[in-house]
Amino acid sequence: MVLSLDEELLLIAYHEEKGTLRMAAYSKLDVCFVGALLMNLALLKRLRVRPKTLEVVDRKPTGQVDLDAFLKQIGDSEHIKSTDFWIKELKKGVKPRIKEKLEKLVDHGILNHDERKVFWFFTINCYPTRDDRPKREILRHLQTVILRGETPDPKTEMLISLVWASGLGNTVFDSDERKDANKRIKEIAKLNLIAQGIAKASQG
Repeated sequence: MVLSLDEELLLIAYHEEKGTLRMAAYSKLDVCFVGALLMNLALLKRLRVRPKTLEVVDRKPTGQVDLDAFLKQIGDSEHIKSTDFWIKELKKGVKPRIKEKLEKLVDHGILNHDERKVFWFFTINCYPTRDDRPKREILRHLQTVILRGETPDPKTEMLISLVWASGLGNTVFDSDERKDANKRIKEIAKLNLIAQGIAKASQG
């Protein structure tokens, strides 16, 4: 099964055993998930991303509900807006989309879905790992590219940029690797305009 950027982001962001969102990404998951969907559209050549603008260049449907909803909303705008504008705008209704994507990963046997009580009153949804092979392969690939200084392909470059934007670099690398790895991650992310839009949108 080939995973999309948003699915790979979720696998990195959720704790394998606890099934809860890692604290590093707690405040940034919404904007990073939106950014991942925009990156998917960019990979499909539906968007043109420039330093100050993001615009639709091909309105042909992708066949994916999330992507086509974003494509229509951006394409229907009367004015061309910035990437960070669209990230802030699109994140308003993104939580149900995140849950749907987590449930898709459950359906594919990659995650489990548990409901747990917190303080006897609140029920939270948890998504512990069921099949750890996809996540292990994602992490192995990222570690290889970053630590060996390889040039990433476009999708890998985008995932690395999402790791930077979400603050999840320390979860991908061992403690003795983090200094050099995070430096390399930052260098790559600086060149990704959607990742920079995520960073700007995260600031308010």
